[in-house]
Amino acid sequence: MYARHGSSARRLLVAALIPLAADAAAQQAWLKSFPIATDDLMYDFDNALPVFAHEEADEINAAAVMGELRMIGGHFREMCGDRPADPWTYEALATDPAWAAVRDLAREILFVLTGDRTLPMPDIDVIPATSDTAAPLPVNHLPP
Repeated sequence: MYARHGSSARRLLVAALIPLAADAAAQQAWLKSFPIATDDLMYDFDNALPVFAHEEADEINAAAVMGELRMIGGHFREMCGDRPADPWTYEALATDPAWAAVRDLAREILFVLTGDRTLPMPDIDVIPATSDTAAPLPVNHLPP
């Protein structure tokens, strides 16, 4: 879906930025549809950033967005600290100023990397932890 956005490191970062750039209502609906927690948005970003920074270090637009990417990381670090309100609720996506700042930064970075400030939310394949109908795989206990 996002193959046109360059290397796998860039696509990984773009996929992490898309939900961050979406408006609060879209973020809430998307998260609730799986369901996943708001902090998963941060974890996806935290996982993509070092890969992007390493792989795209010599690219001109990678350098252009690194400051903004670090600012998003700074907002997340602040959100993890002691605060009067919990920034990790679905409601906080619409009310917390840090989320608004993250959204604005993510939109600017997406524009530099893709030419668009908003893209369709990515699909997530959820693998259930257990299944009532699935039989466990047989285990061969014999030595090779």
